[in-house]
Amino acid sequence: MPLVSIITPTQAHNADHIGALWSSLETQALPAGWEWEWLVQEDGQQPAVRDLLSDDPRVHYDALGVQVGGATTRNTAVARARGDLVAGMDHDDYYEPGGLAALVEPFTDGDDDAEVAWSCARMRWLNPDGGTWVKPDVYPPGRVEPGAIAETFLRTDDFPFPASITVYRRQHLIAHGGWPAVARSTDAVLLAAFATRWAGVWVDRIAATYRRWPRQHTVQSGDIAIRDLPHVRGAIAQRLAAEQSLADTR
Repeated sequence: MPLVSIITPTQAHNADHIGALWSSLETQALPAGWEWEWLVQEDGQQPAVRDLLSDDPRVHYDALGVQVGGATTRNTAVARARGDLVAGMDHDDYYEPGGLAALVEPFTDGDDDAEVAWSCARMRWLNPDGGTWVKPDVYPPGRVEPGAIAETFLRTDDFPFPASITVYRRQHLIAHGGWPAVARSTDAVLLAAFATRWAGVWVDRIAATYRRWPRQHTVQSGDIAIRDLPHVRGAIAQRLAAEQSLADTR
């Protein structure tokens, strides 16, 4: 039976909303014949998140016991994933009803395109004051050709997709090398690079909600200081240049 592995990196000091993620996940109904597992991977020297999780057999928890950062935490979870697909989901965000199914649908029988290796959809931003916002679409619904995402980012300095909820074919993700060793914006840099090799699908719906809150990791001053645009642009541009250079020598 086909399986999707949801990967959630977490840390004890700011896992306040992981219960809300579980509440959204346990009600998800996947396309016929599909199942899901939730791999919660805790980073840090003093793990304590296990007590916040359900005893549901679909929940698989693991703690590293050391501080290794987001990319390594995600890749550690991928190494124990069993799914045909790997879905990213941060511990303070949550799925909308039917959101996971919509992301899996492009890979189901009848719609399956072997060249399509990822899917993504809209996210609703939920601000601390309760206000919401949804980023306007950059591409029309359906297939996104290889290279389009990186080209858009380098041309506009604006990333077109909420990369943290992307669903990948697991074999392709492993062959690609998983999440990259960059200081921040690992989801964005991964998708930009991955999508230069394989086509994907932009799903025409809001699949998840992205929560902004005061103790969120990415709003802390130290995090913002190293998550600058040149860092992200440089990582994407250098990879594209290297791939093009190698292609020209073949």
